[in-house]
Amino acid sequence: MMSDVLYLARRDAYAAFLTAADAESHVAWHRAEGRYADDAEAVAAVDLAYAATRAAFNLIDVEGVGPVKEARAVLARLAVLSSDGNPNPEWKDFKAARESFVQAASAYLRGGQRGRG
Repeated sequence: MMSDVLYLARRDAYAAFLTAADAESHVAWHRAEGRYADDAEAVAAVDLAYAATRAAFNLIDVEGVGPVKEARAVLARLAVLSSDGNPNPEWKDFKAARESFVQAASAYLRGGQRGRG
C-alpha cells in the first residue's frame, strides 16, 4: 500500500526527471543544429542540462524501486545524443526510451494505488 504522500513524491520525482530529460534533449537538438554561438556556449549548456537530469535521476535511483532501469535507459540515450561529434543523433531511440520510462512509471504508480483505501 502506497500512502498519498509517497505516491505524490514519486509522481513528482518522475515528472521532474522527464522534464530534465526533455530539457537535456533540447540542448542536444540545439547543439546539433548549431544554434549556440560557439562550442564553449554549447558545452556549458550541455553541462548544465546534464547536471539537472542527473540530480532528478538521483531522486529515483536512491529509492531503488520503480522505473529505475527505464530511467537509466533514458540517461544512456541522452549520452548518445549529447556526445561530441554526433551531427545526426538518433532521436527515435531517445523517444522510445522516454516512452518506456513513462509507461513503467505510470504502471508503478497505478500498482501502488491498488491497496489504498
